[in-house]
Amino acid sequence: MAESKNSSLTEEMVGYEKIIKGAGSEKPQAGFDALEFSDHPFNDPSINFVLDMHISERTNYLTFISLFVAVILFAGCGSDSEYPIRSEVEGTLRILAAIDSTGDFSGFRISVLTQKDGDVDTLGTAVTERDGVFSMTVRAPEKGIYPILVERGGTTLSIGEFVAVDGDSVSISATFPLGTRPLPILSEENAAWTAYKNTKAQHNRSMLDLLESDSYRPQGLGLITAQTSTILWSIQSSYAGTMGGDLAMAESIVMMEGWNDSTVVARLAQVSLDNESIVEVVRAARRSVARLSGGKASIDFIRDYLARVPESKQAGIMAELVVAFADSGMTVEAVAASTDLRRLYPDSEWFDWAARATYDLENLQPGMDAPVYSVTSREGVELSSSSMSGKFVVLEFFNPLEQIWRRELQARDGIAGALTQSAFETISVSVEPDSVINEALFDGDDHPGHFIWSDLGLDHQIVKDYNVNVLPTRFLINPDGIIVARYTGPALANLERDLATIIADLNDIAARLSQ
Repeated sequence: MAESKNSSLTEEMVGYEKIIKGAGSEKPQAGFDALEFSDHPFNDPSINFVLDMHISERTNYLTFISLFVAVILFAGCGSDSEYPIRSEVEGTLRILAAIDSTGDFSGFRISVLTQKDGDVDTLGTAVTERDGVFSMTVRAPEKGIYPILVERGGTTLSIGEFVAVDGDSVSISATFPLGTRPLPILSEENAAWTAYKNTKAQHNRSMLDLLESDSYRPQGLGLITAQTSTILWSIQSSYAGTMGGDLAMAESIVMMEGWNDSTVVARLAQVSLDNESIVEVVRAARRSVARLSGGKASIDFIRDYLARVPESKQAGIMAELVVAFADSGMTVEAVAASTDLRRLYPDSEWFDWAARATYDLENLQPGMDAPVYSVTSREGVELSSSSMSGKFVVLEFFNPLEQIWRRELQARDGIAGALTQSAFETISVSVEPDSVINEALFDGDDHPGHFIWSDLGLDHQIVKDYNVNVLPTRFLINPDGIIVARYTGPALANLERDLATIIADLNDIAARLSQ
């Protein structure tokens, strides 16, 4: 039964559930931005992903904690009886005798929660008897990870994660205070999830330790990745058929793509087509097959899986077929596949992705005319495609609050400042509609290039014409107005490399002309 509305609470619960349930559901970025991230992992931009992951996980944890402190006093409403996932929970909650010697352990409330239609929903709740014993049935809308909390007398005692899987029997016995220990939730499903979560946490710590050490070498990233992948693969062996085991199996494959493509392909054969993450696993394996055996083999590979996966996964696999065609330079075939995706799966979450992908294929590929534009900079300078004719243009889309762009800002300024205005121009378009935030960039700082923003933000015409979906995004446009390349995410080093090549070629031409 839905609780009373609390917008702050429910918004943050939505974010938490997306983080937990989002594993194994990521789509390729619209407009093939995902392709820009398929460079070999030895590239230093991979560092940014590790740091972002660390920052995100800590932020999410703090949000998670603060979230339930504000909403502990729920009424004891049961979950919707129509929810199909049912787990049985029983246990005992007590207090240390040194703290309370009465032997009365009644009044502990333990609840499993979710968010539904903008409200908080209690999936299961129980209150302990005098001996501390409780039992409850948890009914969930789908298998997944849900917040579980224990409170007594209005005080939060524990907040954790509960794995809800149909038919699971769970035991929870604890003596408070727990200190820094988590609430012990015992079942095969919860054990598998804990093993997966702890492995990922150790992986992130190892990555950060390596990146912050004086002995950092890119090869070390590969070693840590391989070690984590091996541990994750062992989890699926120990907890076969569990949600955590299936997720660990999938991630052990996906994270090895680009590091050991042969391992990716070999392990894929053991993944069930019913694995919730089969789309992500097949996507990664398709790229591995392309590196090992070429584009045609990767297209044949994805077509084979398209014919075999469950119908609910076909749209995601077809989206990867679009990417496979695009990777192989087969633009006509990619557009046709994208059109088929929209026709066959109009209600799929991939429908909008396919529309953006089709636009990208038809308008924003290297060698095509760049979309025309006419904008006004913050200094009042009119800038347009025609006024930039005869120059190389770095057209950059960013958000001043976005972490990757801010980390690259110093390097970006160095590149923009080094480019001679006679041959190069840098135009930076902010998608942030708040002019105060944009102007704060120049509070005591000077940044080379032309800066543009509008209160339209993402709806600005130039942003829509360049199909910007991932930030930062940069286009390199040649003096004839032709797209040379596109760079998304932490790819500034790739842009710098390409600019250095162009400058070297121009200098070589100038040297020969002067002879």
